[in-house]
Amino acid sequence: PNRGPQRAMETDDEPVAKAGVKTGGLNIDIHPLVIVNISDHGTRKKSLAKGKASRVLGILLGVQEGRDVEICNSFECDYKIVDGSIQIDKDYLEVKAEQYKKVFERYEPLGWYSNSPEKVNLGEVLTGDIELHKQIAATYENPLYVLLDTSMAPGSRELPMQIFESELHIIDDAPTFTLAKSNYKLKTEDAERISVDQVSRLSTAGSNGSSALSSHLTSLNSAITMLQKRVQQILLPLEAMQRGEIPMDHSLLRQVQSLCNRLPAVDTAEFDGELLEQQRDALLVAYLGTMTKGTNTANEVTDKYNLAFERQSRRRGLF
Repeated sequence: PNRGPQRAMETDDEPVAKAGVKTGGLNIDIHPLVIVNISDHGTRKKSLAKGKASRVLGILLGVQEGRDVEICNSFECDYKIVDGSIQIDKDYLEVKAEQYKKVFERYEPLGWYSNSPEKVNLGEVLTGDIELHKQIAATYENPLYVLLDTSMAPGSRELPMQIFESELHIIDDAPTFTLAKSNYKLKTEDAERISVDQVSRLSTAGSNGSSALSSHLTSLNSAITMLQKRVQQILLPLEAMQRGEIPMDHSLLRQVQSLCNRLPAVDTAEFDGELLEQQRDALLVAYLGTMTKGTNTANEVTDKYNLAFERQSRRRGLF
């Protein structure tokens, strides 16, 4: 459970530096696609939790050349709560990173991201982030940490995002991980600029009710909701009659039967063809997903087989 914000540069218990101190020396560029991915991940998780803000985690991908870092993309990662602390699925990280490496050969894992379901002050991180950073650092060297505050109200003029660099300090004669807030710049390409501009226009138009697509979807949703409520009003007395809770009303039954008879019967060759086509498309997508999972499993088995026999051949070579 989230117990509130803590200082960015700290050990597990005591703060070691004030918030807002810039100690990192990297030149960091981040693409809008990464910010959109984090925001979308948090929105989907909140929707699945029925409006309750939830923590989301993911891995940052990009290119690093010397002190110049460019964060280009990201992917989500799984985690579970064990004894009140977050444990990241490292096997999933390795498989996902390998899949992205096959598609984007230049990209490498640069760190991790998280959202903040509650307000976070400048230069602060959430409780437990140091331990999470240690888990990521065990897999990726010198990871960056991007924290996006998703608790900000809509219409905020400032980008509620902070980027931290990992540093190792000697505190009380012991090496200790700390986080140093770093500056960053937004870097966009033409395709990203067009996409972000389109999303911002739809968002602004939707808030004013002037978007044709937004208005159409809103009216369609209202119509379906109203239809569902009216059908439910018809079903409730019919189900009560069937259970014997209320006396049988033959007049109402005749009206319901007349209403059902007036419904159009969809039994044409055109409808059957479209339904069959949609069914085939759905089955094709399901088959592709099954084939992808099977291929992934086969690759894992092959890697384990090669690793096992490679070790065995090395042992034989020793003798």
